Amino acid sequence: MLHGKKHWLYHRFSAILLLPLIFWLIYSLCLVPDITHENMILWLSNTTNYALLFILIVISVNHFQLGLQVILEDYISNIDSRNFYIKLLNIFYYVLAILGLISISIIYFGAII
Repeated sequence: MLHGKKHWLYHRFSAILLLPLIFWLIYSLCLVPDITHENMILWLSNTTNYALLFILIVISVNHFQLGLQVILEDYISNIDSRNFYIKLLNIFYYVLAILGLISISIIYFGAII
Protein backbone atom coordinates (compact mmCIF):
# COMPACT_ATOMS: atom_id res chain seq x y z
CA MET A 1 0.00 0.00 0.00
CA LEU A 2 1.42 3.36 -1.04
CA HIS A 3 1.20 6.37 1.24
CA GLY A 4 1.18 10.10 0.77
CA LYS A 5 3.61 11.54 -1.73
CA LYS A 6 4.51 8.20 -3.37
CA HIS A 7 0.84 7.38 -3.89
CA TRP A 8 0.17 10.80 -5.41
CA LEU A 9 3.23 10.61 -7.69
CA TYR A 10 2.44 7.08 -8.84
CA HIS A 11 -1.17 8.02 -9.58
CA ARG A 12 -0.01 10.99 -11.69
CA PHE A 13 2.65 8.87 -13.40
CA SER A 14 0.08 6.23 -14.32
CA ALA A 15 -2.19 8.97 -15.72
CA ILE A 16 0.67 10.27 -17.87
CA LEU A 17 1.38 6.75 -19.14
CA LEU A 18 -2.30 6.19 -19.91
CA LEU A 19 -2.62 9.24 -22.15
CA PRO A 20 -0.53 7.99 -25.11
CA LEU A 21 -1.93 4.49 -24.70
CA ILE A 22 -5.50 5.76 -24.94
CA PHE A 23 -4.61 7.81 -28.02
CA TRP A 24 -2.94 4.74 -29.55
CA LEU A 25 -6.03 2.63 -28.83
CA ILE A 26 -8.40 5.15 -30.42
CA TYR A 27 -6.15 5.63 -33.47
CA SER A 28 -5.53 1.92 -33.86
CA LEU A 29 -9.20 1.03 -33.66
CA CYS A 30 -10.06 3.76 -36.16
CA LEU A 31 -7.83 1.94 -38.66
CA VAL A 32 -9.92 -1.22 -38.37
CA PRO A 33 -12.28 -1.11 -41.39
CA ASP A 34 -15.25 -2.76 -39.71
CA ILE A 35 -15.55 -3.60 -36.03
CA THR A 36 -16.49 -7.26 -36.30
CA HIS A 37 -15.46 -10.21 -34.19
CA GLU A 38 -13.12 -11.50 -36.88
CA ASN A 39 -11.47 -8.11 -37.45
CA MET A 40 -10.95 -7.62 -33.73
CA ILE A 41 -9.31 -11.03 -33.43
CA LEU A 42 -7.06 -10.12 -36.36
CA TRP A 43 -6.31 -6.76 -34.73
CA LEU A 44 -5.41 -8.41 -31.43
CA SER A 45 -3.30 -11.08 -33.13
CA ASN A 46 -0.81 -8.33 -34.02
CA THR A 47 1.99 -8.54 -31.46
CA THR A 48 2.30 -4.77 -31.07
CA ASN A 49 -1.42 -4.39 -30.42
CA TYR A 50 -1.37 -7.26 -27.94
CA ALA A 51 1.63 -5.87 -26.03
CA LEU A 52 0.26 -2.33 -25.87
CA LEU A 53 -3.20 -3.55 -24.85
CA PHE A 54 -1.59 -5.72 -22.17
CA ILE A 55 0.24 -2.67 -20.80
CA LEU A 56 -2.93 -0.56 -21.08
CA ILE A 57 -4.92 -3.04 -19.02
CA VAL A 58 -2.30 -3.25 -16.28
CA ILE A 59 -1.84 0.51 -15.99
CA SER A 60 -5.52 1.45 -16.30
CA VAL A 61 -6.71 -1.06 -13.71
CA ASN A 62 -3.95 0.06 -11.36
CA HIS A 63 -4.87 3.72 -11.95
CA PHE A 64 -8.48 2.83 -11.18
CA GLN A 65 -7.42 1.09 -7.96
CA LEU A 66 -5.28 4.04 -6.83
CA GLY A 67 -8.10 6.50 -7.45
CA LEU A 68 -10.66 4.45 -5.54
CA GLN A 69 -8.20 3.96 -2.69
CA VAL A 70 -7.92 7.73 -2.31
CA ILE A 71 -11.71 8.00 -2.14
CA LEU A 72 -11.87 5.29 0.52
CA GLU A 73 -9.10 6.95 2.54
CA ASP A 74 -10.84 10.33 2.36
CA TYR A 75 -14.38 9.26 3.23
CA ILE A 76 -14.11 6.28 5.60
CA SER A 77 -13.00 7.46 9.01
CA ASN A 78 -12.98 4.08 10.79
CA ILE A 79 -9.47 2.73 10.18
CA ASP A 80 -10.46 -0.95 10.45
CA SER A 81 -13.31 -0.52 7.96
CA ARG A 82 -11.09 1.53 5.65
CA ASN A 83 -8.35 -1.10 5.67
CA PHE A 84 -10.90 -3.85 5.02
CA TYR A 85 -12.34 -2.00 2.01
CA ILE A 86 -8.87 -1.20 0.67
CA LYS A 87 -7.92 -4.87 0.89
CA LEU A 88 -11.18 -5.81 -0.81
CA LEU A 89 -10.43 -3.23 -3.50
CA ASN A 90 -6.95 -4.69 -4.01
CA ILE A 91 -8.42 -8.18 -4.44
CA PHE A 92 -10.90 -6.78 -6.95
CA TYR A 93 -8.00 -5.03 -8.73
CA TYR A 94 -6.04 -8.27 -9.10
CA VAL A 95 -9.08 -10.24 -10.26
CA LEU A 96 -10.00 -7.56 -12.81
CA ALA A 97 -6.44 -7.32 -14.13
CA ILE A 98 -5.99 -11.09 -14.34
CA LEU A 99 -9.33 -11.56 -16.14
CA GLY A 100 -8.45 -8.89 -18.68
CA LEU A 101 -4.97 -10.25 -19.30
CA ILE A 102 -6.18 -13.84 -19.56
CA SER A 103 -8.92 -12.78 -21.99
CA ILE A 104 -6.60 -11.03 -24.41
CA SER A 105 -3.95 -13.74 -24.02
CA ILE A 106 -6.48 -16.45 -24.97
CA ILE A 107 -7.34 -14.49 -28.09
CA TYR A 108 -3.72 -13.71 -28.94
CA PHE A 109 -2.41 -17.24 -28.47
CA GLY A 110 -5.47 -18.79 -30.11
CA ALA A 111 -6.47 -21.02 -27.24
CA ILE A 112 -10.08 -22.15 -27.32
CA ILE A 113 -11.76 -23.08 -24.06
